[in-house]
Amino acid sequence: MKNWSWRVSATAVLLALTLASAYSAGVREPEHLSRPLDEFPDTIGSWKVTFDDRLGEDTEAVLKATDYVIRGYSNGEHWLEFFFAFYAMQRAGESMHSPRNCLPGAGWEMWDYDVVKLDLGDREVSINKYWVQRGRQRLLVYYWYQNGERVVASEYLAKASLVWDAAVSGRTAGSILRIILPDSEWADEAALDFARQVIPTADAMLP
Repeated sequence: MKNWSWRVSATAVLLALTLASAYSAGVREPEHLSRPLDEFPDTIGSWKVTFDDRLGEDTEAVLKATDYVIRGYSNGEHWLEFFFAFYAMQRAGESMHSPRNCLPGAGWEMWDYDVVKLDLGDREVSINKYWVQRGRQRLLVYYWYQNGERVVASEYLAKASLVWDAAVSGRTAGSILRIILPDSEWADEAALDFARQVIPTADAMLP
């Protein structure tokens, strides 16, 4: 009986959120960054930008991001690639393109996975960590979803948060951030150092 009652309650809540989301869709409007992503800082702590890149037109059409930036950074000893895509408005229940889907489509094999805790000083957040390989090349991929001060690793939680935001406030803007480095002994420390500084920087740019 308790399980049945819990299921009925959960179904009622999801139905209410779905109806509220459908209603709010009519009044929903795109949100805006405080400044375009091509103005993302060239210097992040000890990391300096080394290159800017753009996706091909076909890939951009699939990504459907409102704005994005792809950059290489180096601290003089190590390097990484940084990707930041922003969506001004999403449909509730949908999610942004996850590296879990994009990387295998590009020929990368994901052979291990973890969730890493990141101490930001005022809070602790979780980000995804994937080990990927294509031929003899092995990389580490760290990524997370970010909306204002909310940082989410799970795709499912990101979807649930999107539905909640759409129902409560009509806001559906969000972003995905990704870091790629060589699978080396220094990669964890470097990635977390970079992410720890990037998250508040992105907070300041997001709606």
